[in-house]
Amino acid sequence: MGNPSNTDTRTRILDAAEEIARRQGLHSLSMRAIAERIGLSAPAAYRHFRSKDEIVRAMIERGYGRFVRGLMAARHGAKGPEEVLAATIRYYLRFWMRDRTGFMLASEWGRQEPSLTGSAVEAGSFGDVPALVAAILEGSRDAEEAAWIGRWAAATLYGMALSLVQEEEVPRSREKTLVNSAADYLVGAVRAAASGRLNGSAGGLS
Repeated sequence: MGNPSNTDTRTRILDAAEEIARRQGLHSLSMRAIAERIGLSAPAAYRHFRSKDEIVRAMIERGYGRFVRGLMAARHGAKGPEEVLAATIRYYLRFWMRDRTGFMLASEWGRQEPSLTGSAVEAGSFGDVPALVAAILEGSRDAEEAAWIGRWAAATLYGMALSLVQEEEVPRSREKTLVNSAADYLVGAVRAAASGRLNGSAGGLS
């Protein structure tokens, strides 16, 4: 079992790092700035985290933990992959609209650590969204094409979140309507792909 004092210091370091990043951006994050904020020396901070990158990764992992706990509750009662996908989309968008700064920090980090590559998606960057899409497409598309459509769905979901987060004028009263519209759109697109309506030959596209 870890030393409670070490755990407490790591938590204080992460809390300070999040505060600096939220107020000033990731570019302002440094071991010295973090240490000064909580009254540590930089060498003492390095005993808990080896680098700034390690701190940022720990921040993201901690935020992801909060995200997953809420997601499980949001999915409660959903039946079948379409309902689960819709609940996931709605939760994902609401979560980031309520934490705009956190989303922008994650996006800033994503420019350094690409989050939409095949390997990143497979590692869980978007939870099980690709797997849910594949389940909806089962029997209508081959596995490789279904995997690509799953990645495109994840990329679309990210783009939706980015659009909503950047639009700071969206009133809270409009959030539910926009989020539901986004979920209907994306689930509808996946359903259309499953039915063949997005197939080039079926739609008359060259």
